[in-house]
Amino acid sequence: MKAALVGPIQQENLALGYLASYARRRGHDVRVVAYAYRKDLDATVDAILAAEPDLVGLGIAFQNNVDDYVALLRSLRAKGYRGHLTCGGHVGTFCWQELLAELPELDSVVRHDGEETLAEMLDTLARGEEPRGIAGLVWREGDRVVKGPVRAAAADLDDLPWPARSNVPYVVGGMTVDFLVTARGCVGECSYCSIAAYTSEQKRAYRLRAPEAVADEIAYAHHERGARVFFVQDDLFVLPGERAAVARMQKIKAAIDARGVGDVVFWIKGRPESVTPAVAKAAREMGAIHMFLGVENASAKRLAYLGRTHLPIHNESAIESCRAAGIVPSFNFMLFDPDCSLDDVEATLAMASEHLDLPWNLCRTEVYSGTALRDRLAAEGRLQGDWRSWGYRMRDERAEVLFRILRVSFHERALAIDSLLNRLISLSFARQLHAHFLPSAATAALDAAVTELGVQVRRETVAALREARDHVLAGDLRDAEAMRRFAIEQGLRLGARDMPLRARTESLWESFHGRGRSMMPQRARGPRRARGEFGVASGS
Repeated sequence: MKAALVGPIQQENLALGYLASYARRRGHDVRVVAYAYRKDLDATVDAILAAEPDLVGLGIAFQNNVDDYVALLRSLRAKGYRGHLTCGGHVGTFCWQELLAELPELDSVVRHDGEETLAEMLDTLARGEEPRGIAGLVWREGDRVVKGPVRAAAADLDDLPWPARSNVPYVVGGMTVDFLVTARGCVGECSYCSIAAYTSEQKRAYRLRAPEAVADEIAYAHHERGARVFFVQDDLFVLPGERAAVARMQKIKAAIDARGVGDVVFWIKGRPESVTPAVAKAAREMGAIHMFLGVENASAKRLAYLGRTHLPIHNESAIESCRAAGIVPSFNFMLFDPDCSLDDVEATLAMASEHLDLPWNLCRTEVYSGTALRDRLAAEGRLQGDWRSWGYRMRDERAEVLFRILRVSFHERALAIDSLLNRLISLSFARQLHAHFLPSAATAALDAAVTELGVQVRRETVAALREARDHVLAGDLRDAEAMRRFAIEQGLRLGARDMPLRARTESLWESFHGRGRSMMPQRARGPRRARGEFGVASGS
């Protein structure tokens, strides 16, 4: 059978890639179609219809763009598509009732890991039957919605074929980047995170691939695709125990070397409480030059509220361990949560101001379907919105007003997916790649320019955040007009300031890309047709 799997591909959508390769191994014809933004709706619909698929699967990875996929499936039906329409991902796993209740255009929903479920659906369609009675699937029978049993998670990830990847490489700093999964799930049980909720029904919270299998895939990407840079998309790469974490990274390194892979580098992720000096040293010896740390907040009280298992002291020790090992850590500060105060916000701003040379961004704790935080807010009568977009009002009125101000004034600086601070994280990674692969006086000068720019922007960011906090502390919360006026005026000031800063960021980004393409060996720079946007930071 023919299938089209649709989802965002800002980097590489390995989730859809695994589905496609597994179904292909079962004899089906499956293609992946990119759809990230509403502006691409018509082109995406046309591409799907041209493929004449028997099944269209929508990979709805992000709750905040559900409506983009609703528009897509309705447009497909309006233009005459009569095949089977299904969806999956985190949204489908938790919101299958709402999806099927509100969208008669949708035939079914796939829950949890979908490789075997999708293949069985296509096998069923090949027999001329409607997909029903399949584990991991929810389907319609007349006016009823029937939920199949939860499909057990695959015990051996190495039995899965490697994910299908784009033929157009992703490039950072003029160097080919490939994306990799070495594990599924996470050992954490953070209250705001849908990963723990996603795996809870499957009874396997965390599964690892064998180091030798990981090295086989790295060797293929290196020798056949020219990849010198690997972005590990695991929810958690660093194991929770020091001995186990060090041993695994040493085994991966040994297996890579045994396969003739030369000098390659990695972007990995870790929890602060797991990153000791020995772990950071082993990570660097494996080739890691960048680690996204789950710092989240600088208040012990807020970390406990969020279900984190580390303390502020672990944040600092992990950062220091990374610095000592020659790894650049980056992180997102979750400034706000439902019960935070302005004192909590200041504690995190104080930490941010101590690490202006490191790439970081900031956000609010969001609420996702299936999470403990969502259930907690519902039980407290504080949950707002619906399954498309949950929200809340903070207990502390001044914290709530401060966030509302920042939603206006800091959108382009910090909160948008292509915000200046996110772009600086990507730029910092490009800087690291050139420092590693192309050390020279010219590289050192560019390195200094990127560091100076980042420190300047982050210093100004902390100052502007404190300006907004002070305004809220001193102001009359009942004077909504004064608060709105401040938000707009601060936003205009930041916007004017950001224009030359963005221009410098773009110029440096293009400089790294051009130098990489001209100075790296042909195999490592990729073909002329490549994707090289700032989206590498969105993976964190």
